[in-house]
Amino acid sequence: MARRQAQPPPRFALAPERRLGLAQGGLRLAAVHPAPPEEGLASLAIHALCALAEAAGVGAEPVFLPARPGERPRGHLSGLPAGEFDLWAVSAAFEEQWPTLPWLLTRAGVPARAAARDHRHPIVLLGGVAARLNPAPVLPFIDLLAPGDAEAILPALLERLEAGRGAGREALLDSLRGLAGLAVRPFEGPPVACVFTAPARPIVEQLPRGRSLLPDMLLVETGRGCPAGCRFCAIGYTRRPPMFFPPAAILEAVGAASAPGRRVGLVGASLGRHPGLGELLEGLLGQGLDLSPASLDPAVLAGPEGPRLAAALARGAQRTVTLAPEAGTERLRRVIHKGFADAELEAAVRRLGEAGVLHLKLYMMYGLPTEADEDLDAAAALVGRARAWLDAAHRGRGGTGRVSVSLNPFVPKPRTPFELEPMPRADDLRRRRGRLFSALGRSGGVRPGGMGVRRAILQALLTRADPGCATLLEACQGRWPPPAGLLAALAPDLEDRVHAPWPAGRPVPWGAVETGVSPAFLLAERARALQGLPGPACAPGGACRACGACGAGDPP
Repeated sequence: MARRQAQPPPRFALAPERRLGLAQGGLRLAAVHPAPPEEGLASLAIHALCALAEAAGVGAEPVFLPARPGERPRGHLSGLPAGEFDLWAVSAAFEEQWPTLPWLLTRAGVPARAAARDHRHPIVLLGGVAARLNPAPVLPFIDLLAPGDAEAILPALLERLEAGRGAGREALLDSLRGLAGLAVRPFEGPPVACVFTAPARPIVEQLPRGRSLLPDMLLVETGRGCPAGCRFCAIGYTRRPPMFFPPAAILEAVGAASAPGRRVGLVGASLGRHPGLGELLEGLLGQGLDLSPASLDPAVLAGPEGPRLAAALARGAQRTVTLAPEAGTERLRRVIHKGFADAELEAAVRRLGEAGVLHLKLYMMYGLPTEADEDLDAAAALVGRARAWLDAAHRGRGGTGRVSVSLNPFVPKPRTPFELEPMPRADDLRRRRGRLFSALGRSGGVRPGGMGVRRAILQALLTRADPGCATLLEACQGRWPPPAGLLAALAPDLEDRVHAPWPAGRPVPWGAVETGVSPAFLLAERARALQGLPGPACAPGGACRACGACGAGDPP
């Protein structure tokens, strides 16, 4: 990056010739995804940020990690050095992207710490699911925090920045204070509330793909949030109530953007609970489009809507489907709020096999609250039975089914009923994992995999970290996991923070964000979990008052 003049003009007043093909004379937004291009181009959030900016008359393009060592980050389309953009809109999908952010800033010639930046540097806005959970570790690196929907904040933010062109950096930041759903550094005072919207049209990819994890797939959004309320998962507790796009809106978006020969990838945390899933799949097939649904719900597949879904999968020649039992016993599934019986899982697997599904991928967890060795043994046995059910459905039709299982340690996530649970220690987790792998090896015909124990523990560290973790993130220089020596020096409290019970009365580090779900509700859900009781359903429309997200009223 070229050396700047000693006293350059303020941001937002740069000459048009510096813009290299972006909006002449206007703001320049970098939609930053702290990951390689092939991952970032598969993120609908990046497509959405660029579309929103362009609708506001702002030049926008993605910025990703450099493809080769030694390169500096640049605009993915124009090649503009990343440090020359006026606004970085960073979308972080998960906590393990945190170490990349300070390194990316530094590589772009921008001081990692927001307090060290001046009028020569871009303003850094953070959003995304990870920002909603616990942004504390990266607060020292950002200027603005918007944990809700981009549609709710970005247009007004861009309007104020455009109106303030030529002003000093602090004056620009001051002009943004008071915008609903936006926090401005130094992030003092009350928490920022997540502001959500209900757009009429889903996000559909619009950027040139180039290299991508899914080069032949057109990605389209199906909904936001999840009504299932799995007690280990933050998605069902950080956006309430959930919303689903009508099948007609999804089909219209796909029809306007589809290209011949591309599959349609349906993106949503709760696709299996979409109330119009059967209609949606039939509509896509009616347009002559190939489709690729995400994880489906065993209870739905086993229920009255199951034959319709299975028929659509068969017509679409869908060969791989993912199910997420997560636990091997009905007792433990009641604890984590996966409320379907073994018989429903069997019916779902058999129905999928009869529809032509050849590869069944199962998600299972270990280290869950109240888990015993009997639950682990039952999990391995359940996977073996699923393989037998799939094979039985294919018997006499030629070929056999294939089952793979992703085994992952339980990681306590902020804003869930299990947010304060201690994580089992590394030696215990490795023992449980070994027990599962041994049992699965004896069953045969099953390919196990999943996240390693060390990575899961470090993920838990990031989910519970405070701003003091910023020093560790800087020292990592974009590497994660960090070297053991660096971790010992800069995260000496890892054992207590991750594996010890959270001290009563100790503030949680994620208090900078308010999702609307009351702490009392989460505590009540934890109590119900320990008794194996179901929690109140969260349905689209906001009709109840149980959790507080749609207003106070009903007791937890």
